[in-house]
Amino acid sequence: MTEHPHELDLTKLPQLRSEEVKLLWVSDYWDGPLEGMAEYRGERCFYVVAEPDLIGARDETRRWVLYRLTPEQLREEERWQALFVLHVGAHWDFTGTPAPEGTHPHPERFYEPYRAEYHPPLLGPGQALGWVESFASS
Repeated sequence: MTEHPHELDLTKLPQLRSEEVKLLWVSDYWDGPLEGMAEYRGERCFYVVAEPDLIGARDETRRWVLYRLTPEQLREEERWQALFVLHVGAHWDFTGTPAPEGTHPHPERFYEPYRAEYHPPLLGPGQALGWVESFASS
């Protein structure tokens, strides 16, 4: 999972209105989204579960921190998502973009290069926009 910047102080970040944050896709999941891409006020933003140490806790309530990515970071996340949809499927994609017609799932064509080449974005505290408790309904 992508790490938050060490200097990040959640108490100093604003809470964003859930109705302004639309879930676009899920890149990592454990009993709910851990990270992926969302849209906030028309901008694609990377989200990461705010308190990873609470995952699976009996009284877990999730929050996610939204980050503005650099153009290069955004391109890289979009590239991996396109490969996931092409080779695995669109089941974690909520953009409305269907998997290309005539394609057959070949998960290994995604997961092998992903395991070998993917590097989570290195996030700085200045990239954090705020946190959200839920995503807008589609």
